[in-house]
Amino acid sequence: MNTKQIAILIGLAVIVSLFIGYRIGTQGEKTSAKTTITGQEGEFTLLTTLEESVASPVYGHVHALAYIPETKTLYLGAHYGLFKSVDGGSNFVKLAPKGYWPSEDVMAFALHPSDHLTVYAAGHDLGVVKSVDGGETWEKSDSGIRGTDIHGLTINQRAPDYLFAFSVDYVVFRSTDGGASWKRMDDGPENPSVRSLAYMAVQTDMDKSMRWDNWGLLFAGTADGIYESFSCFCGWVKSTEALETTVYSLTTHHSDLRTIYAATKDGLFKSLNEGKEWSKLNGMTSGKRFGALAVDPSDTNHLFAATEDGIVFESQDGGSTWMLK
Repeated sequence: MNTKQIAILIGLAVIVSLFIGYRIGTQGEKTSAKTTITGQEGEFTLLTTLEESVASPVYGHVHALAYIPETKTLYLGAHYGLFKSVDGGSNFVKLAPKGYWPSEDVMAFALHPSDHLTVYAAGHDLGVVKSVDGGETWEKSDSGIRGTDIHGLTINQRAPDYLFAFSVDYVVFRSTDGGASWKRMDDGPENPSVRSLAYMAVQTDMDKSMRWDNWGLLFAGTADGIYESFSCFCGWVKSTEALETTVYSLTTHHSDLRTIYAATKDGLFKSLNEGKEWSKLNGMTSGKRFGALAVDPSDTNHLFAATEDGIVFESQDGGSTWMLK
């Protein structure tokens, strides 16, 4: 064994001893998450401390979550692919998706509000794809969208044939036929760094006065907070000055037309009045960088959240308390 190899072994031993000392000295609240990953290379366990999130060697950065209650399936979309859990996020299997799936980098999901087996996904060089069997097989669903780098994707819960996508450099597109075809709508918010989209099918005062049938608000999470646009696409405004942070994920529920959640680099937030005011969700999730959020379409209080490096939390009470998976 040469000198270089000995030095490497000594360095590794120091790191291991420091880690063991940290684990022995840590008691009380759970401070690490153990996730089992099964892939083509076999099964292994990922142990991640609950400090500020970093990129994961398994996921890269986590961007999206979607939960299908009928099969109790939690999908996780990340830089390194599509992952599936059937135990609420404790263990994940990396998938080799069937059908049309040209890229691994998943940025967003959109779930049909009543037919939960219909799932849309989007991402870098993925465009928009659609599954009608709960995520088992996929087909191309982005005819008319310019570009294939899709950062945001959402569905109108009141009229689920309406979908919205944000294509980098080509901005906002809308489908009115369940993703079969798309048309460009506008330039999106002034801040070009859009990370997510969410639709809230609430009837606004403008909708009432104009007597529109296709009413609602489209939210965009950006590197400079949240922007919103009426369904008429007649301009974007800053939704609030209370959330001046990078917003990675937004989620709403089809039966709760006022509540919206945000996953940000500064933690998790909740609004009860259509994004005007926000409160931070503290407790176990405080101080973590969160990349993704999902709400159970069958239960408005059942939530999942994932940090950027794949630590999954679950809440049964609308985000008041959380359990580490």
